[in-house]
Amino acid sequence: MNARTPDRRAMTLLSKEQSRARWAELRGLLNEWDPIGVMSAPEGPRDEYDCLAGPVMRMLEAGVSSGQIADFLRQEMTEHFGLPSEPDGVRAVARRIRKWFQQRWAGTMMAG
Repeated sequence: MNARTPDRRAMTLLSKEQSRARWAELRGLLNEWDPIGVMSAPEGPRDEYDCLAGPVMRMLEAGVSSGQIADFLRQEMTEHFGLPSEPDGVRAVARRIRKWFQQRWAGTMMAG
């Protein structure tokens, strides 16, 4: 194990309520970023970016860098969402997401 990979044995398992709260917070960050511009409509799909949340959460639990998160988001935006180029703010949102996780949820992981 290296300094960048957390020891999963030392991580705190979250309750269902904590896991839901953590997921909701990450969903909020992704929705706030809104790279395809669907959240401004009141009827906009609040689950539009949920396909990103699971992989990003696993990356955060694994201790990856914000650069690796940005690479993932960039790839998903072009390949999955069909954007022709990198959306605005991909590096900034990756840094923000990683900082949020470090401040609020470092050392935690979902059970199972």
